[in-house]
Amino acid sequence: MHTMTDPEDNWLWIIGPGAIGRLLAASLMEARQRELCEHETSALPRVLLLGRQAMAGQAVVLDITTPESLTISVKINYSTTDTLQDSPPGKPFAIWLTTKAHGVPAVWQQLAPHITPETPVTCWQNGLSAQPWLTKRHANLLCASTTEGAWLPPETGANATPGADSTADEFQHLGVQHAGRGHTWLGAWQSDGDGDPDSQSHQAALVQCDWLKAAGFACEQTPDIQTRLWHKLAINAAINPLVARYRIRNGQLRDRPFAPMVRQAVEEISTVLDSEGIPAPREGWQALVEQVIRATANNRASMLQDVLAGRPTEVEAILGPLRLAAVRHGLALPLLDDLYCQLSTPQR
Repeated sequence: MHTMTDPEDNWLWIIGPGAIGRLLAASLMEARQRELCEHETSALPRVLLLGRQAMAGQAVVLDITTPESLTISVKINYSTTDTLQDSPPGKPFAIWLTTKAHGVPAVWQQLAPHITPETPVTCWQNGLSAQPWLTKRHANLLCASTTEGAWLPPETGANATPGADSTADEFQHLGVQHAGRGHTWLGAWQSDGDGDPDSQSHQAALVQCDWLKAAGFACEQTPDIQTRLWHKLAINAAINPLVARYRIRNGQLRDRPFAPMVRQAVEEISTVLDSEGIPAPREGWQALVEQVIRATANNRASMLQDVLAGRPTEVEAILGPLRLAAVRHGLALPLLDDLYCQLSTPQR
C-alpha cells in the first residue's frame, strides 16, 4: 500500500453528506474499524464528515443498505462547514469534495483558510464546471469519476444506537442506499493529460485509490482523468436532463417518445466531443448510453431527484461545458439548448 504518512494522526475531510459522501464516509470508516479489530492498526484515515446542517452532538450514525439488502451502521464524526473556524478535530491530510458542483465556490471560501497548497483536494462532482474553477485556486487537485450508484432514503431522525457510554437519543441517523456497485477512476487534474508519476497529485491519487480498494470499491488510478470526466459528462448529458425534464425513470428512455430524443441528444453530444478531440468509447456513444440506460433502468437520476425535491440541479455543470464548446466550434444544439432552458427555469 502506498503510505505517505501515518493516517492514525491524520484525517480525511469529506465535505458534503449527500448520497456519495455518506457512502464513501461510511465505507471507509467501516473498513478502518474492521482493520483495527483484526490487526490493531489501519492504513486508512479517520473521517470527518462536514455538512451545512447542524446535527445533535458531534457524531452521527450512517446506516448503509448494501446492494445485497444488508444494513451496516457506522458511527462517524460530523461537523458543519460553519464551525471550521472553531478548530475542528484533526488537521486534514486530504479533502474530498462531494457537494453538488454549484456548491463548491461557497464551500471553498470556508475551507481554503484551513489547508495548504500541498493538501490533496479531490473533486467528486458531476459535470465539468467545479474542476476548472478549482484548478485556478488550488495546485494539488485530483478528480474522481465513479459509476457507484447511491441515493438517500427519507430521514428517520434521531433514534437509539446505545453503546457502552452512549445514551439512547445521542446520535442522529443518516441513511444511504448503495444501489449498485460500479467503478471509480481517480487521477491528478492535468492540462496535458500525460501526468507526472513523481508529482504530489499523482502520489496522492495512488494513496486514495488504496483507501477506496480497502473500503471495497473497484478503483484505479488514471493519468488522464479529464477524458474519464468527459465520458461521464456525455452519459449524464444524454440521460439526466431528459429524465428530469419529463420526470421519468431511466428505463423509460427506451420507449417512445423518448428514445428518439436520446438518439438526438447523443448525436449533438458526440459532435461537440469530436470537435473537442475527446476520443469516443470503443463501442461508440450511442451503444454506451443505451448500455447505461439498461443497467440503470429503475434508477431515478440525481437531477430528477433534485427537481422532485425542489433543489437546484446540476444542469449548468453538465450541459454548460457542452454549450460553451458548441459556441467555440459554431455548432447548433437545439435539443440540449431547449433542455437547458427548461431546467434552468424554476420547476414546479
